[in-house]
Amino acid sequence: MRRGEGKDVAKYVEIRVAQLKEDMDKAHDQHDKNWYNRVIQELQWAVSPHHNCYIEMEDGKDEV
Repeated sequence: MRRGEGKDVAKYVEIRVAQLKEDMDKAHDQHDKNWYNRVIQELQWAVSPHHNCYIEMEDGKDEV
């Protein structure tokens, strides 16, 4: 992202996921590949419009 331009979080995540996929392909250890995959999944979930990020406590209060 360049200075002066609006920040596009979805575009940033898309680029970062692509970088992580490249790194995952280069990893030799299966544990590392699993870690990369998990990070990629979390980033994709974070920008997905199909989830509820609102966290509620068990007693009904919405404080963490």
